[in-house]
Amino acid sequence: MGHHSDNGAEKMTSQPKNFHCYLLRSLDPKHPLKTYIGYTTNPIRRLRQHNGELKSGGARRTARNGRPWQFCAIIDGFEDKVKAMQFEWAWQHTHRSKPFREAVGDDTLAKRMKRRRGVRARFDELHVLLGACEPFNSYPLEVYFPNAENHDMFCSLLPENEESHDIRKKVCPVEEMPFAKKIFRTTFPTKAKNAEKVDGSWAQLQFNLSLVPTLAAPSQPLFLGQRRLHSKWALNAMSAQASSFFATSGFAQPAEDTEPKAGKVIEDTVQATEDNGTKQMEEVEETPIKVPAKFKSYPFAYHQELDVKIESLTNLGFGIARVDLKGDHPEIPIIEENNSDSITSEEDQKKWVIFVPNVIPGEQVRIRIYRNYATYSDADLVDILEPSPDRIEPKCDLAKICGGCQYQHITVNRQRQMKTLQVQELFERLGGLKAEDFPSVLPTLGTDEIFGYRSKITPHYDAPIKKKGRRSNSNAMAGTSCEMGPIGFKEKASRRLVDVPYCHIATPAINEALTRLREEKINEARDGKLKKPTKGATLLLRDAGDGVETDPNVYVKTTVKDLVFRFKAGNFFQNNPFMLPKMVDLVVDAATVPSPTGKAMTHLIDCYCGSGLFAIGSSSSFEHCVGIEVNEMAVEEARENAALNGIENCAFVSASAEAIFDPATLEGRSDLVVGDFPRETTVVVVDPPRKGCSVEFLEQLNEYKPQRVVYMSCDPATQARDAKYLLSYGYEIVSVQPFDLFPQTRHIECLATFELKSQR
Repeated sequence: MGHHSDNGAEKMTSQPKNFHCYLLRSLDPKHPLKTYIGYTTNPIRRLRQHNGELKSGGARRTARNGRPWQFCAIIDGFEDKVKAMQFEWAWQHTHRSKPFREAVGDDTLAKRMKRRRGVRARFDELHVLLGACEPFNSYPLEVYFPNAENHDMFCSLLPENEESHDIRKKVCPVEEMPFAKKIFRTTFPTKAKNAEKVDGSWAQLQFNLSLVPTLAAPSQPLFLGQRRLHSKWALNAMSAQASSFFATSGFAQPAEDTEPKAGKVIEDTVQATEDNGTKQMEEVEETPIKVPAKFKSYPFAYHQELDVKIESLTNLGFGIARVDLKGDHPEIPIIEENNSDSITSEEDQKKWVIFVPNVIPGEQVRIRIYRNYATYSDADLVDILEPSPDRIEPKCDLAKICGGCQYQHITVNRQRQMKTLQVQELFERLGGLKAEDFPSVLPTLGTDEIFGYRSKITPHYDAPIKKKGRRSNSNAMAGTSCEMGPIGFKEKASRRLVDVPYCHIATPAINEALTRLREEKINEARDGKLKKPTKGATLLLRDAGDGVETDPNVYVKTTVKDLVFRFKAGNFFQNNPFMLPKMVDLVVDAATVPSPTGKAMTHLIDCYCGSGLFAIGSSSSFEHCVGIEVNEMAVEEARENAALNGIENCAFVSASAEAIFDPATLEGRSDLVVGDFPRETTVVVVDPPRKGCSVEFLEQLNEYKPQRVVYMSCDPATQARDAKYLLSYGYEIVSVQPFDLFPQTRHIECLATFELKSQR
């Protein structure tokens, strides 16, 4: 007996398979095709959590609508949690998984596969993942089926080729489930002395009887946490139709026989399964969608679907669709005239605005409403009915949900065309300008580096979760083992985080460092060594050319046009080293053009100067340059950078931008009194934060009236607003040049040059 136990232990030690992915099917008659994919270290416990039997664990809150659940397949053999999570994600999101789409060989077919429902559809995806999808086809995985029905169904879908033989080797009989013994020992330690009796027949019995939702007749054994019919979750799951079903003594399972007998090749099964799934769903009474408590029901119902045309994009990258509430959309509920809650008939006739992500102007799309506001609605993209010729497949699998990039689905040429048009519209709308009153916006300038260009990223993570499944807001978390959640960026139109293990727009060096940093934080949380574990945090990765720095207080160096700039890694500095030299060149060119009277420009004032980039970069073309910056640390860096490059005609002061014109705030230094500068040959360079210039600064700028204002902005909307002030002060727009500083994103850097009109 002891010898038998030792052999079992030796077998489990030689094949440590602690992580499993699994597929569940719903046994609720209301959801005959509903499935669930997840991963776990303990399949028995996880199923009990899903079915509501256990009051602990996050899984107890998931997939409630499908209860009760039954195992259809368990995939065993993952080396670690990361590989199991990757497999789980690829199986859940096959339509977004690039390796899966490549394995199928047809993006359209992959999307059709994802739209199908039922166990057969998930098995279709599973055999692709196991047989042709890198890197999963190289993993030493084994697939266990709790009953012969699921085993036969899966094998019937395998094509007759060499690839299928490799997959068949991974399919194991239920009698050979070695992890069942291990799970039994860990779940029921008091019965460990009888563990040698846990053999293959026991495993098969439990998967056929006990691991299915534990609503079996009371005559069945009450181990493995089985509950009787009166359990709370069972009552929630039952309907009148289900009551008699669950009360039967033998627990009859809903048959899969209604699904069509598919062929052995994916292409032969897709259409048949789609048609059959549609037919089954028509026969099932639809379960009402749970509507959020604060959802406003006008003008659209929750999850109502509409077919709309995208007219344009917002400055946040969302598509704009406009719907006539009493127009060509009969599915929109019409407010009765005698309804006291209805809005006025005049408002009814207005076009209602809907914002949609991941679209291109001109496309016809299907959307699903999830939020109504007073004057507009938000919707998710469901399907693209008429795609734009400029639509491409995103390089990143997370592009559709991650808020870091908004335009990966658009060709870079179209991205830049849209940015040019957006700047033009902003100057006309917010600047109150007519197109004929200022020169057309120049085409957006970019470089060939449209991926792997960003030299700084700041991924975030929320407070880790204690192993019991609850977040803690007390200092008791210190020294406590926790589980780290997503490390990445916010979702589009949501504050939830998306886990981003690799960022395609960041430099390769940053991505290498990101992998190490993520693993470090995950280990620190697990070992209870994470600093400030009760709060989330923002990580820093700055690529300065000679390495990636993660400490914001460490000084780094970078070179721009043979000039060396030294600054703290956490301080602001432009994050695209490929575009930055061109931006400096154009600022210098705009600043050094002779005045309309032919005089050379001699003095430069750099407002919001930061570490001195533009002042130092322009210093060789001017007699004297003065920079002002409210951040004292940045001013010290600017002074050090001037000395580092041997530049003696630059001075810097720490104060708000409007103080540059007030001698009383300039530390008593005569070289900073810009009021003495010759105004007809003085240029003011402005590079404010996203909020733009303050009214006080613009008013003082008007009083000083330099010959030229060169305005660099990271937000053309506030730049266009400020342009309205400058034009009212007697300036005219000479040029407007957008930059594609951050390809694949909505962000636009824009340079506008204003010249003081000649006084005649």
